[in-house]
Amino acid sequence: MDALLTFFVTAFVSLFVTLDAVGNVPIFLSITPHSSEAERAAMVSRAVLVVFAVLVLFAAFGNLIFKFFGVTIEAFRIVAGLLLLKIAFDMMEARPARVRHTPEEDAEGAQREDIAIIPLAIPLLSGPGTISSVIALTGQVAKSPKVLPAFALLMLAIALNVVIAFVVLRSATAVTRLLKETGMRIFTRVMGLILAAIAVQFVLTGIKEAFHLSA
Repeated sequence: MDALLTFFVTAFVSLFVTLDAVGNVPIFLSITPHSSEAERAAMVSRAVLVVFAVLVLFAAFGNLIFKFFGVTIEAFRIVAGLLLLKIAFDMMEARPARVRHTPEEDAEGAQREDIAIIPLAIPLLSGPGTISSVIALTGQVAKSPKVLPAFALLMLAIALNVVIAFVVLRSATAVTRLLKETGMRIFTRVMGLILAAIAVQFVLTGIKEAFHLSA
């Protein structure tokens, strides 16, 4: 049970940080300057449904992706850890991660009337970092002695984070007023530090399992 609890906490926190709903609030508001609250609410609803579908898809077929490309779980875990580490460093410096989205994508999004799917759902919420986390966690599920409970906990972690993203983005204006610019930067830096620790653990676990090292 301790192992399952540890897995759930790791899954929940890594997805919470990579989805980064709070950090995406200013971007969401900046690319919907002329949208009403009702229009923003509709966009958020569609976006989180797409995010949930994308993450569940990669969670369900992550192991098939490994087999299709002939990639080991250990190799992907190391790569995912390095990718997350890059995002974490950007977050600790309170700057947008180009791995997650680029200024060009933000500018294009600002020209769209409906930004629900692109760029809000993809790549702002379910970008490379989030998808990599899900696939790496799927690999961990496959090696668990309790596959079904572990997979159920991964689904729960995804669902809870999608709900949190929905609540945060639906309350984007209130969140901005509450945290202000300084609060947002502090929150982003703290989340970046946590993500860095998770990323390093991904890399260490991947190396240990790849070379069959003892704990």
